[in-house]
Amino acid sequence: MNIKLKIGFIAIAGVLAFTACKKKDTTPSVPVVQPTSPSASLTDLKNFLKANLDGAAQTFTVNEDAGQTITGSKGTVVTISPNSFQTLSGGAVTGNITVKLVEIFDKKDMIMMNAATMGRWWDGSMKPLVSGGEFRITATQNGQALKLAPGMQFQANVPAAGGVDPNMGLFYGENGSNPDTLVWTPADSALFIGQGNQYTFWSDSMNWVNCDYFYNNPNPQTVVQVTPPAGFDNSNLLLFISFDGINTIASMYHFAGGNFTTAPSYTLPIGMNVHFVAIAMINGNPHVAIVPATFANNHVEVLPALTQMTTAQLAAALNALP
Repeated sequence: MNIKLKIGFIAIAGVLAFTACKKKDTTPSVPVVQPTSPSASLTDLKNFLKANLDGAAQTFTVNEDAGQTITGSKGTVVTISPNSFQTLSGGAVTGNITVKLVEIFDKKDMIMMNAATMGRWWDGSMKPLVSGGEFRITATQNGQALKLAPGMQFQANVPAAGGVDPNMGLFYGENGSNPDTLVWTPADSALFIGQGNQYTFWSDSMNWVNCDYFYNNPNPQTVVQVTPPAGFDNSNLLLFISFDGINTIASMYHFAGGNFTTAPSYTLPIGMNVHFVAIAMINGNPHVAIVPATFANNHVEVLPALTQMTTAQLAAALNALP
């Protein structure tokens, strides 16, 4: 081989080797950044909602031997007969007892106290309810819970704003698969009367009581899905549906395939106008998204980023729901 040609090959090879080494040495290493979930705590959120519920309780001292009528600040009147209560083990109760009453009539309180209006249908599925007023009544003596004695009832008069609805009946609260998820079960409404501007009934059950009826809409039904912002799911976010113009707050419990979904528990009517309300608690502060929507067939709603709010701002936003 010609010496000049050989030297040329060697030079070219050297340049290529130098270039390759230089490229390898100078290419920056790009780290793989894993997405991080927001520091949202479902426990903190539920504690926040429970604190709202506890803070709304009105306390009354009742003489168990004489009975008494108590009136809540929102107009609920409960009449307790003498000797109505006993201990949880069936023991007799005498003297003063403590009765606590929580009244819930609007959507703001339904959400702020985690008391959505979802009812248990005859086949075990859930359906939204239209509420005429919820309340929670409990009785204790010396810090110990009491129950109604066998055969005893209390009478309740619940105000009906705008007049009574003949569809209303009596529902009791139950604990669903999650102990803090409130679900309503139809009760015997034979002693439920709507007249004038109030509902009157007699109840043999303490704790959660509701004047309700199952929401009925003749439109075709559809499963509704909601895609939360990145990093959120049902382990750190609560999602509610407010029915526009109707006193109904539905909950979306299930999460599958990256979406909250009404399946398999219930479906909703196509064409209905609603507002989705998503709430998370991040670093001790409520973060919220409120989104209007009209249900289409196989509806999928994509939520925007949540906005931090104070408790007062959240209450005002919920009060503004149509």
